[in-house]
Amino acid sequence: MVDSGADSSQSTATLRLTMGELRVVHPITVTATAVPATAVIPALQKLVNAVVDAAERKSVEDGRAISCRKGCGACCRQAVPISHTEGDRLLDLIEAMPASRRDTLTARFAAASEALMHAGLREALLAPDKRDGKTNRDLSLAYWALGIACPFLEAESCSIHAERPLTCREYLATSPAELCAGPAQEGVKLVAVPKASMAARGLDEDNADADTSGRWFALSLLLDWSKARPREAVRRPGPEWVQRFVRRIGR
Repeated sequence: MVDSGADSSQSTATLRLTMGELRVVHPITVTATAVPATAVIPALQKLVNAVVDAAERKSVEDGRAISCRKGCGACCRQAVPISHTEGDRLLDLIEAMPASRRDTLTARFAAASEALMHAGLREALLAPDKRDGKTNRDLSLAYWALGIACPFLEAESCSIHAERPLTCREYLATSPAELCAGPAQEGVKLVAVPKASMAARGLDEDNADADTSGRWFALSLLLDWSKARPREAVRRPGPEWVQRFVRRIGR
């Protein structure tokens, strides 16, 4: 990445990514100084948005229009896998909210946690070493059957849309919206969006060859996860965080 000119505290580069049939060219700007990984999440959100936009354009060109609309929150009852870095950022977001809002969300997270505990899913959705051979699909189907709404869902819309997790941005359907709410989601047709969000799971891994695909937890267990998360955040220059993310995309 290169400095963006007058402001030496910022670093800008144009990323050129090839992901399957998609070609993505996207300028990205981050702070040049050492910061926690959470500080570059907004830049990574924009990068993932660019990938999703490219996939959406390809879908429309192929005659498959996107059916997702505001007010259709069926997909917000799925298990949403998020990285530790995104978890930290969402905790900061909640902490900055008014007390009454925090109390409402805390109650919703607690209800989701209790439901998952009774279903025998909570531990598996918190830590990779508790999954006992269950695949992501196994866990996803079991979660979906419980009908647990995301704690951030309000009036069937995301109340933190601008800050929604990376993986939520990658979920686009072209089939009728009502199919997404079906018990088995039969007939749902999704846009083939490259899962760049998975690269965020390895931001805190020094070993570039390590498999971090399983390093996620379910968004609805955010407050449970927060009880055991590391308190001292590693700080690196913004460009280094972006380079780590892009290398993980390459994997």
